[in-house]
Amino acid sequence: MKNREAWVRKILEGDVRSASRLLTLVENQDPTAIPLLKTLFRHTGNANLIGITGPAGAGKSTLINQLITALRKEKRSVGVLAVDPTSPFSGGAILGDRLRMHPHFLDREVFIRSLATRGAWGGISPALFNAIHILDAMGKERILIETVGVGQDEVEIADLADVVVLVLSPGMGDEVQLMKAGLLEIGDILVVNKGDLKESQQLYYQLKEMIPDRPILKIAAEKGEGLPALLSEIGKQLSKIETHGAKRKSFIMEELRTLLREEIGQTVLQASFDERAVEAVLLRKRDPYRLIQSWLKRRG
Repeated sequence: MKNREAWVRKILEGDVRSASRLLTLVENQDPTAIPLLKTLFRHTGNANLIGITGPAGAGKSTLINQLITALRKEKRSVGVLAVDPTSPFSGGAILGDRLRMHPHFLDREVFIRSLATRGAWGGISPALFNAIHILDAMGKERILIETVGVGQDEVEIADLADVVVLVLSPGMGDEVQLMKAGLLEIGDILVVNKGDLKESQQLYYQLKEMIPDRPILKIAAEKGEGLPALLSEIGKQLSKIETHGAKRKSFIMEELRTLLREEIGQTVLQASFDERAVEAVLLRKRDPYRLIQSWLKRRG
């Protein structure tokens, strides 16, 4: 018990090694992680979740690099969870965090972790919810979630993040196909990357015509151009989130379904949970792990 308490305390103090050890247990689905996660859960709910999604090759990782730099200039503590393809040999993430975003590796106020999809549908790792809670408990104010880049399967990110930034770039193919895939519908903010190219202007105006009711920005992530406008727009979107809890309830519901799916081994889309129980999880008066166990007991 003392060892567990010390472990939790170190994570709450922002200790990178302790958080990394727990994340490894979570990814390996080690049951010894659950008591720690239960204890940490009441210390969560403070971080803002920013989803960065879009087709592979659009420049998501480059944009995240720049966002980290900008957020650190604001003295914010930053977490990054990059959901990567799963290695067929090790079962782990193919793209390691040391190969990307390396300029921030030595900054103790930045925590970067790659998570393997392990066959998860929706472009979301099964371990993602627990990883979010761990980074949140560490005190990360902004958690950037980069999805794997698999087209229409990424739409699940809309139920997790407070704000979803959809990154597109010219030359990625037929934009109408992107709309059919559901990607355009999930972005709270649409970003046309490589905005210094002529072709981006055409894509920008096409998106403006197709989606007139959402902010659409041009940036050049590699050069750091357009970042102030994007950060300003993210701030506006987050201020809206703080006025109502609809997005946070969506997160809780998706987490409960995921936990239930892990327990019973099948897709759960319509599982019903008592509104008061969901509210209790949202307010951190109850943790989702105990709620799922009680749900399973009631149903035999």
